[in-house]
Amino acid sequence: MADSNTSALAGEYLVAGELSRRGYLVSITMGNAKAVDIFASTQKETIKIDVKASRNKTSWPIAKANEDLYYVFVYLQPKDKLRIESKSGISTPPEYYIVPAKDIVRKNLIIPWESIPGIKYNSLKEYRERWDLLPQP
Repeated sequence: MADSNTSALAGEYLVAGELSRRGYLVSITMGNAKAVDIFASTQKETIKIDVKASRNKTSWPIAKANEDLYYVFVYLQPKDKLRIESKSGISTPPEYYIVPAKDIVRKNLIIPWESIPGIKYNSLKEYRERWDLLPQP
């Protein structure tokens, strides 16, 4: 099974690619102990993005939302599902949930679960593919 570091890195590169495709100038930060994963430049400003990626439809761990950030939660398919899809020739793309930090705070989306707080997969439905919530490039 893929570890969380591999999933996190995959999520960051997928989001960076999607942002580039949409016209943003993108810079990925490197390392494990960082507050910002991606800087994305628009014509007016540079926005900061924190990416959370998971291969499970449960929760993404997050203790506190930094109000200067946008969050992109990525659901990656489990590896066993990807193997089945490669045999059939039909691929399911990752799911992206774009959430401004102010929404996380305002809606109290961070809840306790297991040993650490997080955001439940089911609580983000309205944010699926909401790239329009980011400042435009």
